[in-house]
Amino acid sequence: MEAGSYDSVTATFRHLEPTIVELDIDVSAADLEAARERAFQKLVKQYRLPGFRPGRVPRRIFERQVGVEAIEHQAVEDVVPDAYSKALKEHNLEPVERPHIDLEKVDEGKSLRIKAVVAVRPEIVLANHRQLAVDRSAVSVTDDEVERSLQALRKRAATLEPVEGRGVQIGDLVTMDYVGTIDGEPFEGGTASDHTTEVSPDKFVPGFAEQLIGAEAGEKRTINVTFPATYHVEQLRDKAAKFDVAIHEIKVPMLPALDDAFVAQVSEAANLDALRADIRKRLEAVGAAQAREAMQKKLLEQLAGAHDFPLPDILVQNEIESLLGDAKSYMQRIGRPWEEYLSAKNVDEAGLRAEYRIEAERRVRTSLLLEEIAKVESIEVTTGDLERELAQIARSYGLSRDSMVEMIRKNTGFGPLIDSVRKQKAIDFLVEHATITEVSAPLAGQ
Repeated sequence: MEAGSYDSVTATFRHLEPTIVELDIDVSAADLEAARERAFQKLVKQYRLPGFRPGRVPRRIFERQVGVEAIEHQAVEDVVPDAYSKALKEHNLEPVERPHIDLEKVDEGKSLRIKAVVAVRPEIVLANHRQLAVDRSAVSVTDDEVERSLQALRKRAATLEPVEGRGVQIGDLVTMDYVGTIDGEPFEGGTASDHTTEVSPDKFVPGFAEQLIGAEAGEKRTINVTFPATYHVEQLRDKAAKFDVAIHEIKVPMLPALDDAFVAQVSEAANLDALRADIRKRLEAVGAAQAREAMQKKLLEQLAGAHDFPLPDILVQNEIESLLGDAKSYMQRIGRPWEEYLSAKNVDEAGLRAEYRIEAERRVRTSLLLEEIAKVESIEVTTGDLERELAQIARSYGLSRDSMVEMIRKNTGFGPLIDSVRKQKAIDFLVEHATITEVSAPLAGQ
């Protein structure tokens, strides 16, 4: 018998829940004894006993000197994973987590009984995944959209000139200190020094920007506002606040002329007409990408809506934790406390997990469906697929391809990357086989 081969392993299973099974696996006495012999052959090479060459100790002497327990432990450690794997294949089960395993006490000359409880992938019967129908936006770029983008480039290239002889106006950039209080007490986020911002009503609490108008550099003002009932920080909603403001500097953006010097500053285009052509091409590419992304989202919604099957709770819980981790990372990046996020949503962490469950279930269902499509349609990830994805990720991180490979190896390994590429190829398959109707639509945000 070859190592790892168990001819007399039998297994039965039953569902404890729709996606949780209990496997009863029986390893025959003969297979177990063969595993003990393989375990002895492995262990005997690791011990040196007086009077014997390495690896040449008879088993009965080894058992007397080292102990039967060492062989038994090694045999069980070897046989359980192989027997479990064989049972999964026999019953066509795909686990989604590590199993919980119990062993029945092994007696000399008797079989080994293994009980394994594990969450498994649900059975999925695909329905019409090759016959989905969807609309796709046929985006056309207008001259006005090109001009708006050109003016945005011009604004980013503007120089800032100090204002003389007048006070603050809407659109100015002001550097100021401010101290905010409510009922005479400072509040979190209400104080700043040398803060530079554009004076615009949409950047402040209602009424704040308007009360800055006319203030000159070096002037101090007291500004009174009331936070709106929908303000993102719950503790400040409907609260009246006073801000003591000191204006340090007022600057105004000076837009560059639309000439060849400006074109050279912001692009590699030969002239203004060429820059406009480049902008149009970029907007068309952005529009096409947006249209494709929206179409893919609709296809996945259709796919998920057409399939109802039980979801392994462990996968849903993992996805909830992932969503929670993303939210916490975001708050950490912007330097805000986690409690502020919970307060803004008016929930505690348990409530937030409950809110995330719907989205987590949608993601898990979609992911399982894409995996099933990849399996049914024999979609594989090639070396070329991986290299293209690696190149794209490396560019986004500003790293070389080799540095990106090393980072992936040290962190998640290539498994998640391969899974991601395979799922995207499954989405591409859906698009390729869908009935697509072109509809006119404006660019997003226009």
